[in-house]
Amino acid sequence: MEGGRQVTPRPRRVPAETGGRPPPRLGDSLPVRRPSTNELDLISIRLLLALEARGSISRAAAALHMAQPSASARLRRFEAIVGTALIDRGSAGSRLTPAGRLISEWAGEVVSALDGMTAAIGSLARDSVNPLRVAASLTIAEHLLPNWLAGLSERMPAADVHSFVGNSAAVCSLVASGEATLGFIESPEAPPTLTARSFATDEVVAVASRAHLWSATGHPVARADLLAAPLIVREQGSGTRAAAESALGELSGRNTLIEVQSSVAARAALAMGRAVALLSILAVREDIRAQRLVQIPAEGLPVVRTLRTVWHGAMPDDLVSRALLEIVHGAGQE
Repeated sequence: MEGGRQVTPRPRRVPAETGGRPPPRLGDSLPVRRPSTNELDLISIRLLLALEARGSISRAAAALHMAQPSASARLRRFEAIVGTALIDRGSAGSRLTPAGRLISEWAGEVVSALDGMTAAIGSLARDSVNPLRVAASLTIAEHLLPNWLAGLSERMPAADVHSFVGNSAAVCSLVASGEATLGFIESPEAPPTLTARSFATDEVVAVASRAHLWSATGHPVARADLLAAPLIVREQGSGTRAAAESALGELSGRNTLIEVQSSVAARAALAMGRAVALLSILAVREDIRAQRLVQIPAEGLPVVRTLRTVWHGAMPDDLVSRALLEIVHGAGQE
């Protein structure tokens, strides 16, 4: 009663942006409602997270490049949609209520997942324009890379991969210069400017034709005898050559040395019958199984070596590179 007459309370003004529901006030005992997915907008969710991080609506608005009144209206509408107060507004700033902190925690997970998906979609778009360039040493290119690329094609049919083949030194040079994103090498060490990760081991062995006089030997051939024989080796810069020299010493300058550019050429040269080749077991395994070649036991051999992936700078994070790395490092034995 006021002055002898009854006064009807003035109703709360309902902003249009709340969809006809009054925004809850701190202390309201309204039940939390279950909003539909369409009612929850990402900007309001990001505003809530920014408010928790910065302690005021004005600073949250600035972080999202919004006007403060627009941010305030969005947050009030968000509270009305949820059905409970999320923000304790005070003269010294704003902070989240317990319900606001709980929703902010859930929202953080949602935004993180969405940002990850957005980055992945962007990467996919870049990958469709920019092919992945890889470089592989000859042995890896001949005996491992084809299966890797087949697996990648099954996983990502639209992936565009350009491959370059050379010895390990050439591969490292291509990766260091940025001409290749990933490299696969056989050399004992990777250059310090590159990041290396092992994916498998290999062996360098001595092999000869079945007609060779050592093909039936029952004991290891002495190192001096091996070095005095006609010896087929890969060229300088080859990982296979480096592994062989780590066990036998420097091979250059020997009169009996035959240098070739590939394992295929080395196997062809073995047909003369008198020579011994130092090659990767990957390159000659099938020939040994088919009894076209014989592995010769020799002092210091076989040499076990590590096969590595190399890249320059941070690990590549595009989808095609990541998929190929998963295939390579899942197939190899660390």
